[in-house]
Amino acid sequence: MNKFVILPVFVSVLLAGCKSSADRMYECEAQGISRDTCYQVEQSRKQGINDQAMAQAYRNAASADLSGNKHHSHHQPTQHAQAAKTRTVKGFGVTVKIAGDWVTLDGKPAALDETTESAKVYSQGLYQVIVYKSGKVALLKERVVQGYLK
Repeated sequence: MNKFVILPVFVSVLLAGCKSSADRMYECEAQGISRDTCYQVEQSRKQGINDQAMAQAYRNAASADLSGNKHHSHHQPTQHAQAAKTRTVKGFGVTVKIAGDWVTLDGKPAALDETTESAKVYSQGLYQVIVYKSGKVALLKERVVQGYLK
């Protein structure tokens, strides 16, 4: 059951060149692989991306010297992670928290899919979150624009 949805021009330009989970699932199934297997592979891919992002965040926090002293640091990595301002936006039944380049959707980390001059696109499950530099945050569900979060 394919549904074609016409997205506003700004979203199609922003997402040009991106391969969505749905695209990867379709390509996998087109090879004769069962939908369940394709789904598990896609979930494993996303989990791997999230695990790598989390590991890098911990490495960055562990190596940060917040005191400005290059010889030693008495700060813990968790203090570095807490230093970023967290912004919370809600709407359409979801809660998105943004702390620098770290985005969570309903408490689950979202993977950074794309960065442009005007926005960053993150994905988590069926959702994509577009964080614009202007401050607006748009939500897509299964590649369909839901609207802006507040």
